Amino acid sequence: MRIGLNTPDSQSVSAEQAKKPATSAVNQSEQSSSVDKSGLSQDRVTLSALASQALGMPEVRQATVDSLRQSVSSGQYQLDPNDIADAILRGAKNSGQN
Repeated sequence: MRIGLNTPDSQSVSAEQAKKPATSAVNQSEQSSSVDKSGLSQDRVTLSALASQALGMPEVRQATVDSLRQSVSSGQYQLDPNDIADAILRGAKNSGQN
């Protein structure tokens, strides 16, 4: 799936144009160029932040994944509902401390 990050929203563009007084085609071209450059700069910052976040993610522990997969498929993986409830409550408690 491809997402066009540099494609302006037609509604916001027309609303902005309606607010501004009429300008020459040259002025509009210059404004469009500066908007494109600032949008590209913002995209670069966003991409850089996402790349840093991805690099900070822990590596997949394939041995652990394979072991859990085998336990689940054989029916030996057991979950304790009380442990799950406690973890949910701890998460809710910790998120409320922000």
